[in-house]
Amino acid sequence: MRLYTQLLFVLAAGFWRGARAHDHHGANMNFDAGEPIGAVLKLHILLMAVAFGVLFPVGLVLGLRKNKWHVPVQSAGGVLAIVGFVLGHAHGGRAFKDNAHSKFSWFMLWLLAAQLGAGIYLKLHTERRFNDVVRPYIRVAHKGMAIAMVVATYVQMLLGVVAWLGYCYDGYLGQCLAHLIMGSSFLAYGVWLLLLVRLASPWLSSFGRSPELYDSAMIMVWGLFNTFTEHGFIEKAHGWSHKDLQHTSLGVIWFCGGLLSTYMLRRAGPRQRSLFPSIILVFTGCAMAAHEQSSEFSTRVHFVFGLSLVLAGLTRCVEIMLLTTGLISADSKEPNPFQYIPVFFLCHSGVAFMAANAESVAAIANMGIDIGTFSLGYLSVSFLLFFYAYFMMQLYAELGARSDKDMALPTASDGMVYQTVGQQDAEVSAVADSIPAHGDSHVLFDANDDDDDDSEYGNGGHDAQTLGFGASARHARASRGSRPSDDIELGSLHTN
Repeated sequence: MRLYTQLLFVLAAGFWRGARAHDHHGANMNFDAGEPIGAVLKLHILLMAVAFGVLFPVGLVLGLRKNKWHVPVQSAGGVLAIVGFVLGHAHGGRAFKDNAHSKFSWFMLWLLAAQLGAGIYLKLHTERRFNDVVRPYIRVAHKGMAIAMVVATYVQMLLGVVAWLGYCYDGYLGQCLAHLIMGSSFLAYGVWLLLLVRLASPWLSSFGRSPELYDSAMIMVWGLFNTFTEHGFIEKAHGWSHKDLQHTSLGVIWFCGGLLSTYMLRRAGPRQRSLFPSIILVFTGCAMAAHEQSSEFSTRVHFVFGLSLVLAGLTRCVEIMLLTTGLISADSKEPNPFQYIPVFFLCHSGVAFMAANAESVAAIANMGIDIGTFSLGYLSVSFLLFFYAYFMMQLYAELGARSDKDMALPTASDGMVYQTVGQQDAEVSAVADSIPAHGDSHVLFDANDDDDDDSEYGNGGHDAQTLGFGASARHARASRGSRPSDDIELGSLHTN
C-alpha cells in the first residue's frame, strides 16, 4: 500500500509539470484537422481507452460482485489513467482549439482521485473512533462514484471524438448538441431496456409498478425539456425554421403521450403493460424519416435513423404482446432472443442520430461515400456498443453464478454431500418433532417428562428395568441444556 501511494504521488507530480508546460489547447492556437496526430497523443488515446473503457468498468463489475480482482484491476486502471492524463497535456503535433474535452478532463481527474482515495480508505479497514460512523457513507460514495465514472467516461470519449474531428464550432454548436444529446438519450434508453431484459427485471418488479411507467415518465420529462430548448435555447434564434417547428412539435408529442401513458399506469402492477411508449417511438421515427434536410444525402441519413426508430417501436410492441399473452415467459432466467431486437434497434437509432449531424454528413458526402456504406459504418459501431454493454452485464451475471456455485456444499467421491451444522440441526429437529411424546419404546428418554420417569422408577415397573442408566443420562442432559433435537433414538433395551 505504501508503494502504491508513493507511485501515485510521483505520477501526480509528473502530471502537474506536464500540465503547466502544456499549451496545445487554446483559442489562439492554429488548428488544422488535417495535421497528423503525434505518437504521444496516440498513446494518450490508447491508455485512456484501456483505463476508462475497459479496466474501470470491469473493476466496477468485480467490485459489485466482491471479487478479489477488484482492487488490482482498479489500481491498474488508476495508474494508466494518470499516465494518460500526463501524456494528454504534454503531446506535440496537432494543436486543438479550446474545447470541452480538455476542460471536462479536470472533472474526470478529481472524480478519479476521489474514487481511488475512497477505495484506499475502505481497503485499510479503519474502524476506530469516528471511522465506524463514516465508513458506511464512504462505501456508498465509492460505489456511486464508480457508477458515475462510467457515464462520465462515455461523455468524455464523445467529447474527445468531437475535438479530434473539430466539430461543433462556428455556429454549429446548437445542432451538434441536439444530435449528440438526443442520440445519447436513445442509446441510454436501449441500454436501460437491455439491463431490464438481462438482469434487472426482477428487481424492478419488486417495486410493484409496470415497467412502462418508468419509460412513460422519462418520455414525459424529456418531452417537456425538448419543447422549451429546441428554439433559441443555446444560440439566438432568428424566426422559426421548419427544423425548429418539427423538433419542438416532437417534444410536445413526447410530453403529451408520456403524460397519457404515465396517468394510465399510475396504479398498474408489474404484470400490466402499455404500448404507448412504443407507439410514441413509431411516430417519432416516421417524423424523422420524413424530415426534409438541406441535401439529399442528409435526408437519406435521417430516413435510416427514422426507420431504425420505427423498427424499435414495432418490435417493442410485439415483445409486449408476446409477454402479456404468455408466449414469452417474463419469469424465465434467460431472455427470449426476440427481446434483444428492440433493444438493438434503439441503440442503433441513437448512433444513427448522432452520426446525422450536419458537419459529419457534409464531410462524408464530400468524401464520395454513399449512404449504404455510411449506414453500414455506424451499424458496425452500434454492434460494438451493444456488445460492450452486453459483455458487462453478462460478466456480472456469470460472476454471480460462479459465486453461488462456490458456496455450494462439497460432494465426496462416493456421492455423499456434506452438510453444515445448521442443516444438521434442522434435520435433527425435524426428526425429533416427528417422535411421539409418550408411549414409544424406541425413545431412550424425554427431557420434558422428568416427573413421569421418576414415578416409573419409584414404582419399579418395566421401564425401570428397561432404562437402568436413565438417571445418569438425564443428569448429563440437564447440565448442557435440554433441546428437543437431543432426543436420541436407540431402540429397545429389554432385560430378561
